[in-house]
Amino acid sequence: MLRKFDYPWLLLKRSLWLILPIAGIGMAENKLGSQRCNNLVISIQGDSGTRFLNQMDVRMLVTENGGDPLMGSRLNDVELHELERRVRRSKLIKKCQIFRDLRGDVVIEVEQEKPLARWINSSVNGEVRNTSGYYISDEGVFFPLSDSYSARTLLVSGPYFNNPENLKSGEGASLMELLKYLNEDPFWRAQVSELIVDRDGEISLMTVLGDQVIEFGKADAYQAKFWKLRTFYNKVLSRDWGRYKRINVKFQDQIVCE
Repeated sequence: MLRKFDYPWLLLKRSLWLILPIAGIGMAENKLGSQRCNNLVISIQGDSGTRFLNQMDVRMLVTENGGDPLMGSRLNDVELHELERRVRRSKLIKKCQIFRDLRGDVVIEVEQEKPLARWINSSVNGEVRNTSGYYISDEGVFFPLSDSYSARTLLVSGPYFNNPENLKSGEGASLMELLKYLNEDPFWRAQVSELIVDRDGEISLMTVLGDQVIEFGKADAYQAKFWKLRTFYNKVLSRDWGRYKRINVKFQDQIVCE
């Protein structure tokens, strides 16, 4: 009969193990909420070589250009989701997360967009319009140029890029893969200075060494075309880089030169 009284006691002990931590967390949250904001801790993530934004830029975004300084505000009164919304309004920012820590700081972690290419807007005659253009991210997102930093990346042009939705099509996906390949391959990253795409998705490559125009065709089967072109470089052009001004690799198993 005595063992029957053990169960309520065991149940009480187990309940206390659950209640006490929850109560402790609640007290800590209440204490934290009554604290004042001591500091804004800003972390900018992304490619270490990319500097579209600095800490002051992010501070101005989160404080509405200083109109809502946050410093000294009760943490309970700080709307974290609203602060994230303010920061995400910048097209240069890919992700943003804001939270408060146990020291009473508001921590702002942002990730910059990563430029895969830079689109140069041009006229019908091919003349570059220096005042306009966009970066294209590795996810096919267009985002604006920065006043404080210019990324060294592949230049692209042509009417195909006038409609950003083109990059979301099946053909656009192949083009995005080609752009990534050009950025990752050391030889072609150094050799190709500009990629031009017409309305139909036909690609021309402008080169550095030899100053040739490469008529590449569509982006499909791009790796086979680059392999064929690299073989041609090694066996023919390496003897005389200025021998041809136009190289066509659009046709299977053929290279046409002028």
